[in-house]
Amino acid sequence: MVSDPAPRSHRPPAERDARSRLVKRCADAPLLRGSLVTMRRVCGKPGCRCIEGQKHVSLYLAIRLGKKRKLIYVPSELEQRVREWVESSQEIDRLLELISQSCLEQLLQTKEGLPVERKRKRPRKD
Repeated sequence: MVSDPAPRSHRPPAERDARSRLVKRCADAPLLRGSLVTMRRVCGKPGCRCIEGQKHVSLYLAIRLGKKRKLIYVPSELEQRVREWVESSQEIDRLLELISQSCLEQLLQTKEGLPVERKRKRPRKD
């Protein structure tokens, strides 16, 4: 297991803030990994307004289940809740990216301070 060389107080403020928000978001908010898709469809009933171009609008949650993609219908009563859950997951992804970028910068800075290693010559295979 690799430990962080610097204590929390020595991390950049943006990274500390992102880590705090990430922990809070994971602990407090339900989340759904996926995206929302709005579809406009024709129902096919004779005389319906959708035949004349006013299609029925419905919301679907696009997710992966194993290796398959799936669209799950979201009833209008649950739309706001599902939007919040998807938004929560997207915020977690953004925070993880921010933390990852901060750690990458630290790695590159640390790497710059290390002595350059000489490449070892490998014996030739003839």
